[in-house]
Amino acid sequence: MTYQITSGTLAFTDAFTGALSRVTGENIGNYAILQNTAALNANYTLTYVSANLIINKRAIEITADAKSKTYGALDPALTFVSSPTVGTALANGQTISFAGALSRAAGETVAGSPYAINQGTVANSNYTITYTGATLTIDPLAVTVTADAKSKTYGALDPALTFVSSPTVGTALANGQTISFAGALSRAAGETVAGSPYAINQGTVANSNYTITYTGATLTIDPLAVTVTADAKSKTYGALDPALTFVSSPTVGTALANGQTISFSGSLTRAAGENVGIYGINKASVDNSNYTINYLPENLTITQRPITVTAIAGQAKVYGAADPVAYTYGITSGTLATGDAFGGALSRTAGEPVGIYSILQNSLTIKKGLVDVYSNYNFIFVSNLFSITKAPVTSLITITPTTQQYSDMVTYTTTITGGAALIAGGPQAAASATFKVGTQTIATNVTLLPDGLNLKATYTGALLEPTPFGTASTGQMSPGSQIITAVINNPDGNYTINNVQPTTALTITQEDATVDYTGDQIIATSSTTASTATVTLKANISDINVTNPTGDANPGDIRNAKVKFIVTTLSGAATPYSSTWLPVSTLVTAGDTRTGTVSYSFIANIGTTATDEEYTVRVLVGKDGTDTKGYYVAGEQSTVVTVYKPTGDFITGGGYIVPIASAGTFASDAGKKTNFGFNVKYGSNGSNLKGNMNVIFRRTEAGVLRTYQIKANALQSLAVDARNPKRQTSQFITKSNLTDITNPLLPVSLGGNLFLYVNMVDNGEPGINDSISFVLVPSTSDPAILSNIMYSSNWVSSKTQQMKLGGGNLVVHSGFSVGTTTPAVRTMAIIAPVQAAPLATSFTAKVLPNPSPNHFTFLFSSASGNEIKMNVMDNRGRLIEQRQRISPKQSLQIGRQYLPGIYYVEFLQDTNKVMIKLLKIGN
Repeated sequence: MTYQITSGTLAFTDAFTGALSRVTGENIGNYAILQNTAALNANYTLTYVSANLIINKRAIEITADAKSKTYGALDPALTFVSSPTVGTALANGQTISFAGALSRAAGETVAGSPYAINQGTVANSNYTITYTGATLTIDPLAVTVTADAKSKTYGALDPALTFVSSPTVGTALANGQTISFAGALSRAAGETVAGSPYAINQGTVANSNYTITYTGATLTIDPLAVTVTADAKSKTYGALDPALTFVSSPTVGTALANGQTISFSGSLTRAAGENVGIYGINKASVDNSNYTINYLPENLTITQRPITVTAIAGQAKVYGAADPVAYTYGITSGTLATGDAFGGALSRTAGEPVGIYSILQNSLTIKKGLVDVYSNYNFIFVSNLFSITKAPVTSLITITPTTQQYSDMVTYTTTITGGAALIAGGPQAAASATFKVGTQTIATNVTLLPDGLNLKATYTGALLEPTPFGTASTGQMSPGSQIITAVINNPDGNYTINNVQPTTALTITQEDATVDYTGDQIIATSSTTASTATVTLKANISDINVTNPTGDANPGDIRNAKVKFIVTTLSGAATPYSSTWLPVSTLVTAGDTRTGTVSYSFIANIGTTATDEEYTVRVLVGKDGTDTKGYYVAGEQSTVVTVYKPTGDFITGGGYIVPIASAGTFASDAGKKTNFGFNVKYGSNGSNLKGNMNVIFRRTEAGVLRTYQIKANALQSLAVDARNPKRQTSQFITKSNLTDITNPLLPVSLGGNLFLYVNMVDNGEPGINDSISFVLVPSTSDPAILSNIMYSSNWVSSKTQQMKLGGGNLVVHSGFSVGTTTPAVRTMAIIAPVQAAPLATSFTAKVLPNPSPNHFTFLFSSASGNEIKMNVMDNRGRLIEQRQRISPKQSLQIGRQYLPGIYYVEFLQDTNKVMIKLLKIGN
């Protein structure tokens, strides 16, 4: 309580003490304010003016609490909250409190809810109450309604639909209500088992005071028990099925309680299969979902179908052919069911050789598509016979190539068309064949091997005759048309071979050969007065394999060659000498049939007045015009042989050189021989130059090897120098003609009035170191100018130079030596094939062995102890070995490294010389 000074003031430092008080009481009203203990000190006179303390009503807010209850339950206590809150302590020690209670509006249904909560008798005179109402909500009572499941048999009336509730219908509730419902359940429409079960729905069962949780159930329609009994059926295999029927109990059409009748849809079926047997008749689609069918099955019986098949007589096949897919037969009783067909083949008794066999039925099938239905038939088979006849095949022989040279390779092939084994594991038409050329058996038992459907035997071999040479079969490889035969050995009895010895033709041509003339090229008569000399013509004939082993790898036997020597005089007179066709009977090297030698001797008679004669020698192998002989052919080789009388002053020579650097418009081929022969002399008074010259050389033109001859016709000059007996030289010039003698029977003149220049050196006997050159020019043209030259034998370093002889000899006999009054005389030595006679009795040399396949051993005999020199030349005059300071008291071995061929060894001691010819043969 407060107060104020309404009159007077307090001293500066003074203050009131104590407090005012009021009349006791706390209810609404006026209460006097008393001085009570408020006072000042004695220094003041206090006049107190009283006032009242007024207690007004307190403003209070009351808010009812909202309430709810479940239908049938007692009301909950109605409460409220106040602001300030009931029980709150006030400043004067009072607390907030009320008297009385709330009330609610009347009603007990959910539908009437909510009910208002009113202030009722809640009051306190000290408060001014502001009331905020609420409501009492009645919630539905949770009730569970569970339908009872029901069932009935198809066709029966529905049972009553019932249910149970929780709480149970009739249960008394707290507020005096009881559980009750109005209405009834219902079920979903339908009267079939298939639609079953049908839902039982709540229908109109309801009460608005409940929250109903409905648990449904179903009405199940159970199938009606019906017995269906199938009727037994049967048929023959292949016939149509009979209609499948049945009877039922209750009988189809019977009326049921709810107006339905017994009925079925669909039909019966039977177990799948068309073969003979018993098949169950099944219910299949005979059904009605409203029934529980008790099915009593029966069977459909399929019986065999009768059929009789008879094999047709006279059936056959060729051996090796497949048996017929179906042996021919006929149905003699019954028929096949539709869609069935015979398959495979009737079988027969086992065996594949040619013969008679019974036709059997156990391999015949009857199928429907791929399915065997044979057992569905009562099958009766009537047998017959089947024949296997011989298989006809054709044999033939071929030869590749059809034309071939003697000794070269051919391939013999015999084919039996269709002769391969016609049956797996069976025999073929024949096992082997033998090949023949004429009567000569080439190969025996050559295996016939399958080649697809055919048989083929092949043999490749050279066209050679048997060894040893000269046996009974010799002659079957002779050039010409020969019959080639294939002898089919031991034909198999299951085949008919149309020709067991087929033949064909083979043309054998002559094999190529080469010719190497090795006989006399210059020879003197026996004395200065004799007119005759025995001339030995010799030639080595070689299979082309010797010179061209890579081009022709199949040599033959050269002893099958035939050779002819034809000798004409230089003047072209009628042939004075001609050999018959001579056999090459001797091999140069034992065991080597590729090279043989042939010789022919004639007595040359140059007459009493002539001092010399030059002979042209033609060597022919296998062919003379249209006359062919022997197994070989070679291009004709011509050479010149000079026969002279060793008297007077002359030069003579014969032999050959092998140019490798020929020049001129008619230059010869490198490596081809140039043959020559000549004899030139002056008369006794030193005039009247006489003699002749014959030169033959070869060149290839347009692929043809041609032969040319230079023949002297007017000797112009001769110069000799015989001062040095070991080196005598000569030069002479002669007018000449040039002739193409490729065909000796039709010579072609290529010009006359040509000048031939010849230079030579005689280096002593036997002539292997002698040398010569030839140059031919038109008329008097300068032979030193290349553009003038028609033929130069050896154009080297811008001039024609001499070459050593490849064979033969040059002889200067006395002669007119410039500045010499006493001519030097040299005699000609004849070289023996094994050992040369010594030139001086004081020095000899002996060689053993000769010929030799390995080395040569020399033994010397000499009155002198001086050392010996040795020179070794090959057959073309080339120096291949030299040795110095050989002791005459020792033996000497050489030649181990030499190739097979002819060599000349020269031993020199003091003024003595020994020349020996060596023959190195193959191992």
